[in-house]
Amino acid sequence: MKSSDTKNNGALASYVNIIKAPAIQVLLMGTGFLLMMLFVYMGVMTSFDNTLFTTLSALGDVHGWKNDVLRDVTALGSNTVLIFVAAAVAGALALAGEKKKSLTFILAVAAGIAMTFLLKAGIDRPRPSLTMQHVDVYTQSFPSAHATLSTLVYFYIAHLLTHFTQNTSVRAWIYFTAAFLVFCIGLSRVLLGVHWPSDIIAGWFAGGSMASFCFYVIKWKRKLRIKKEG
Repeated sequence: MKSSDTKNNGALASYVNIIKAPAIQVLLMGTGFLLMMLFVYMGVMTSFDNTLFTTLSALGDVHGWKNDVLRDVTALGSNTVLIFVAAAVAGALALAGEKKKSLTFILAVAAGIAMTFLLKAGIDRPRPSLTMQHVDVYTQSFPSAHATLSTLVYFYIAHLLTHFTQNTSVRAWIYFTAAFLVFCIGLSRVLLGVHWPSDIIAGWFAGGSMASFCFYVIKWKRKLRIKKEG
């Protein structure tokens, strides 16, 4: 029995190590985004979106203080806040001598913004009914820029913070906090009536694939530097 448990644990650890590889993460999340985009284009997600959107709208009363809370949460994923946070982090990295990480981050955020708004214009998906919207919006619905860019920015920062500790529990807490924040930002967009659920899910996949690509570039450059020094 113990031998079987050991084998199972070993197999599970192997799978976890495979999934932890940035290249695999880029592949998985990139594929997830492409599938979501295809499903939305084909209309496969319409029933799912309508059902979940209606359910969340019925459960989420966004009047009074709840509306203020949702606006505050959604602001954490706004372009203004995320660009400021990205610039601040990139500046700190540059001052710390990590100019390549800083440049990688800035390029990733710029590419994320450009890609998101190009996709919005190209897919041209209408947002939910105006009567359901509790904040002003000016662009198309798919994918959610809040979900995409908040995933990219906050998970990149989480990745940087994990380098300051080797404690597994602390590292897990950092990633959990980033995931919870990103989830709340995405949920707030649906509760405020400005996005379909699939817009948010696709944004999470897109932002996650971009963040993973950054980690891949950083890891590749680190290996290259070690080979040169060797």
